[in-house]
Amino acid sequence: MRIPPLLTICVMLSAGIIVGHYAGLHDFIATHTPLSVTAISGIVTLVMVSAAAMLRTSDRLATLLLLASTFSLGVFLISNDNNSYCFTFTNTITEYANNCRTRLLTVFSTCGLQHDDYAIVTAMTLGERGMISHDLREAYSISGASHVFALSGMHLGIIYALLSALLPRRLMFVLGRWHTLGDWLLTLLLTITLWAYVVLTGCHPPIIRAAIMLSIYAITRQTARQPRSSSVLIFTLFLMLVIWPEWLFDVGFQMSFMALASIILLFLPLNRRLTDTMPHKWCYTPLRLLLQTMLLSTCAQIGVAPLIAHYFHRFSTYFLLTNLPVPLLATLIIYSAMALLFLATTPFTILTSAAAGALRWLASAQNDYLTWISSLPHASIDNIQINTMQTVTAYAITVCLCMLAYHLRHLLRKRL
Repeated sequence: MRIPPLLTICVMLSAGIIVGHYAGLHDFIATHTPLSVTAISGIVTLVMVSAAAMLRTSDRLATLLLLASTFSLGVFLISNDNNSYCFTFTNTITEYANNCRTRLLTVFSTCGLQHDDYAIVTAMTLGERGMISHDLREAYSISGASHVFALSGMHLGIIYALLSALLPRRLMFVLGRWHTLGDWLLTLLLTITLWAYVVLTGCHPPIIRAAIMLSIYAITRQTARQPRSSSVLIFTLFLMLVIWPEWLFDVGFQMSFMALASIILLFLPLNRRLTDTMPHKWCYTPLRLLLQTMLLSTCAQIGVAPLIAHYFHRFSTYFLLTNLPVPLLATLIIYSAMALLFLATTPFTILTSAAAGALRWLASAQNDYLTWISSLPHASIDNIQINTMQTVTAYAITVCLCMLAYHLRHLLRKRL
């Protein structure tokens, strides 16, 4: 298995960010040198990159210098206090987004949503998690469904699928020779809409990661190229670490990337194997969907289980039961909420009431189901105490086991 070069760069950048975060170099540099951290960062990186370019005939030495420059860049990025990238128009956009979010919350409250139903709908659609009660939050945590009310790639993917279906891309042929331009304009509109939703919900790290990846997919689809999912994920990781290096220590950032990495590396090849093995008949479709959902849930759980045990000291034993109906319920809740927000601006009161009633029923059904899961005996293993080194070791063991299984499979196929 060949390691992508950009992944090695991301590892070195992350190592530099970790060293710079815990070494406290900002105070040391400010005391002993007249230069700023930004100036030293630029000088060190420029010198090492220039040296690597001059020594390009020696591949190993040039590679080492490039990795060292990436490491130093990570050290000084996290040490720099001016890495928040604030612009003059940021406050205006934030204030406008807050006002829009307040108006949308008012629509939900006036349509009959109350208590836990109101809290879970606003959390899943607008990122407002402050109204979730302690009991409901604990029930979601025990059942292993905390990711439902934390806006992430699942929520943005649901919205992306709806927008892709609504945009009349298939009708572009009526434009004749201008269909390519129309297709690009639709892609631009779709990308802008995704990022507007990211700003509306508060720009959390998981949803920014999803927006970057979906934007890359939407743009590259117009160039007749199909990028590998792993390459897009690694590029997104590198881009976000360069812009927001402090997010490396954010729990949502870590869980989002580890879950998606586990899905890409484990679920996608196993799903292809499952699809090739099962007969392609309509009667096998429900069984195939059930097995795919269980496989997806297991792969995602492998990616986030060590982090959950480290930060939240818990492991949900019924995560398969939780994740069987929850994706469907979450999709219906988000689509119903969007329909309600749209119908609330129209005079069709009957349709608005129907959408509000459906949304209340779906939210209540999801809350009741996850509360029932959390009440089952031995629903979670609590008081798990593992430190950072043990968490890293758990991931290292998982990677080694996956590589062992990969090599054994290829060895078996070669012998057969």
